[in-house]
Amino acid sequence: MAVNTALRNWRNWLVFKSPYYSEQKNNPVKGFGDETIYQQVMEKNNQTSSTSMTADGQLNICNDECLTIVGGVKKEGGNCVNIIGKDGDVTITAENNGAIKIKGSTIILDADEDLIIKSKKSLVLKGDQNTFIDTPVLNTNACVGNLAPRDVTVGGLVCRGTKIGGNAISDAFTGGALENLQDQAKNASSKLKDLAQNIDTESLTAQATELGGQLQNQLSSIDTSGLSNALKNFGGFT
Repeated sequence: MAVNTALRNWRNWLVFKSPYYSEQKNNPVKGFGDETIYQQVMEKNNQTSSTSMTADGQLNICNDECLTIVGGVKKEGGNCVNIIGKDGDVTITAENNGAIKIKGSTIILDADEDLIIKSKKSLVLKGDQNTFIDTPVLNTNACVGNLAPRDVTVGGLVCRGTKIGGNAISDAFTGGALENLQDQAKNASSKLKDLAQNIDTESLTAQATELGGQLQNQLSSIDTSGLSNALKNFGGFT
């Protein structure tokens, strides 16, 4: 339905214009934020920048090119720029395949409750020196990859080829609760090797030779003539 602008209060509307700059106050025309309380527009070389406040309390800063906010040029420490959402969300959005970059000597993300990081493709955490995760419980439901549970623990051997989440297994199934089976096998193999090196094989060979000679002498001393005579009395033993 058409709006009769003649019925609006135009008495408080103030407009100032110059070749590249215009300013208006108390524009009664309603937009997305109700009436415009204040607006300034700067235009040149087909580039536009505007600052406005609407009756519902919204302050809008729009610029066709780069918008730069710099604070603390003469400060030697402390906060230089504060962005505070007093009671609500703070949203930073880069559209049209843009990237969001946060750079600093130290970057701290401090959440009073949950910290959630989502990615529709890959999530890369890279530390040129090390990456340390300090948490009482660390779970993953990965099926493949070197972070997935491997068969190097008792739990891994029992659950080989299956997908078991962290809540379904006890602490004894985690890699930190039991010694690595491969390490245990290496230790056992090393002990057996040392034991084998300490065995006196020459002495064992001499003892076996002596025992064989004694057994041969005992067998040769057995009188088998009586057994032979007895077997002759049975058919087939001649």
